[in-house]
Amino acid sequence: MSAFGVVFFILALFFAIALHEFGHFATAKLFGMKVERFFIGFGPPLWSVRKGETEYGVAALPFGGYVRIAGMNPFEEVPPEDRDRVFKAKPGWQQAVVLVAGSFTHFLVAFLIAAALLAFAGAPNPTTTLESVQQKLDNGQPSPAAVAGFEPGDKVLSVEGKTIRQWQEARDIIRDSPGKTLHFVVLRGSRAVTLTAHLAAENPEKEKVGFLGVSTHFFNRRYGLGAIPESGKIIGGTSWDSLKALGTIVSPATITRIVKQVTGSTKRTLKDPTSIVGIGRTAGDFAKRGQFAELFFLVVGFNVFVGVANLLPLPPLDGGHLAVLGYESARRRRVDMRKLMPIAVTVVSVLVTLFVLSLYLDIVKPIPQLPG
Repeated sequence: MSAFGVVFFILALFFAIALHEFGHFATAKLFGMKVERFFIGFGPPLWSVRKGETEYGVAALPFGGYVRIAGMNPFEEVPPEDRDRVFKAKPGWQQAVVLVAGSFTHFLVAFLIAAALLAFAGAPNPTTTLESVQQKLDNGQPSPAAVAGFEPGDKVLSVEGKTIRQWQEARDIIRDSPGKTLHFVVLRGSRAVTLTAHLAAENPEKEKVGFLGVSTHFFNRRYGLGAIPESGKIIGGTSWDSLKALGTIVSPATITRIVKQVTGSTKRTLKDPTSIVGIGRTAGDFAKRGQFAELFFLVVGFNVFVGVANLLPLPPLDGGHLAVLGYESARRRRVDMRKLMPIAVTVVSVLVTLFVLSLYLDIVKPIPQLPG
């Protein structure tokens, strides 16, 4: 693991936190709201300075940050002279902009990094030519690819009669066919060869998907101006994947698995949730191997995940405030935020518990190193 990769990720993390809070801060100031605090971190202040009406500082627990806007705390007593400058005194669209601005910065940073990488450095793209063939599965049995007679250098032309132009097309068919028999046509040298493979019903990560047991050659593709739409696709796809991942993380099955890992001998896999420590370790592994494109795309994925998570319609997240704002706009009446405090406390308790358990596991039972 490379110290450079870990330090790079830590700096990227603090930059993302600062930019997120700056999004709230800048838009609130733009609309004339009174911003009382701009802090990186939570808990006891380590350093702070007051400029004008705002206190800027760094707190002891580096797990996020916050901007305190007058009137957002339901238990706060607002002085009469500030009542026109509190959050709720502003038009609904301005409140929405301030709430969305934090997550918007994450999506913007992710988009710019992805676009720059694709345009100038390029990204590895799999070909339909096989680089290696796995000989045995984890249980010691021959892999479907080995049994079928696949060889390194074979170029996949078709699967089940469908012409394959990109490896993703073949991969999708394979994954969607657990335990099924598929017919492949490959180009071996100058001749076409037909191969029949009976796929495994799960992959090494124990997912119930078809598994063949091959890896492909990659080439580096630079997109130029095409990086703009391609980056949009990446952000969209990563956003959807992040939403599904969030649903998985808080599912009873995942929580039960985490508890078993903490209290028992259940092994962790690459599919298990990880904390900042685990992500930092992955960043270090990428840097150690010289996989700097993957390192930057890790930062892209992290930013998108945080942006999506903050928009979940749960108090006290930004999305929870947006949901309240939408409800107030539709019903044309104010919501007493104090009544939502039990929900907010529950959400925070669950998130903190999952974070602490994942942090403990990343230190005591780290996820296996990425292959490669």
